Amino acid sequence: MTTASPRLSVIMTADGPLCNGPISLVAAAAKRVGQGVEIILIHSSDEPSSEEISRKYSDFVIIRLPGATALPGLLAAALARASGDIIAITDATCEVAEDWMSEVLKAHEAPHPVIGGSVEPDGLRHIVNWAAYFCDYGQFMRPLREGGASELPGNNMSVKRWVLDHGKEFVAPQFRKAYWCRRLQAEGIRLHSAPSIVVYYRKSFGFVPYLLHRFHNGRCFAGIRLRELSRLRRAFYVAAAPALPIVLTARMLRRTLGKRRHLSELALSLPISLLAIVCWGLGEFCGYLTGPGVSCGHVR
Repeated sequence: MTTASPRLSVIMTADGPLCNGPISLVAAAAKRVGQGVEIILIHSSDEPSSEEISRKYSDFVIIRLPGATALPGLLAAALARASGDIIAITDATCEVAEDWMSEVLKAHEAPHPVIGGSVEPDGLRHIVNWAAYFCDYGQFMRPLREGGASELPGNNMSVKRWVLDHGKEFVAPQFRKAYWCRRLQAEGIRLHSAPSIVVYYRKSFGFVPYLLHRFHNGRCFAGIRLRELSRLRRAFYVAAAPALPIVLTARMLRRTLGKRRHLSELALSLPISLLAIVCWGLGEFCGYLTGPGVSCGHVR
């Protein structure tokens, strides 16, 4: 007798040991939707999993990979393990809304294969963390338009299982969300934004670690892109890289100012946001010039 696949697999990633708080919210959300939910907790750590976490959430799938494992490796391993018809992704630096899972399931009653939700700031006390939020997730702050989207947040995204058969080179052995979404769009598969699916962003950075994070992400992004660039196209991107911070700054401000929320935090954190954008631009420049180097191993 075979066991039916769960309706929903939830993947929660963590860079380091698992924390009880965010997991407890995912567990509570699962109870609200009833049976048919598989929860996969995957983290990178050289320390054994917490006995308290393992005991408290014994019905969850808990996977520990070596501490050097970057986020794309964690996601690829979790996606390979997930068995649900729908797969939702979040991380341990977020707290999910009470109705997060029910809203994911509701959104997937429609035919949309890839759906992203809102990412709201919550409890951010330092301007570095506000800068990180605006640079990485400000465009997903509410109000957010329901409908077709060009980008989706990696910490609040869900997919129908069948769509993972597309763009497989960006699914395993590393899940490269940005490139995978681009491949889907090139194949005519639309991304969809559902603002009612909400997570709360609480990630914390130090000043220098955040700038290094942006540099490595930018270099990895450009380094992977080299696979599909001709020599002429590569030369163009190298030449255009100095203008990238201007383009990225204008894009961030255009996407956030119109929301008319947290404008004082946006203004106060803008100097750090500008530094972070410059670091991303430097990373892309290095990536186009010399390849990804070791930067892809630092993507978190």
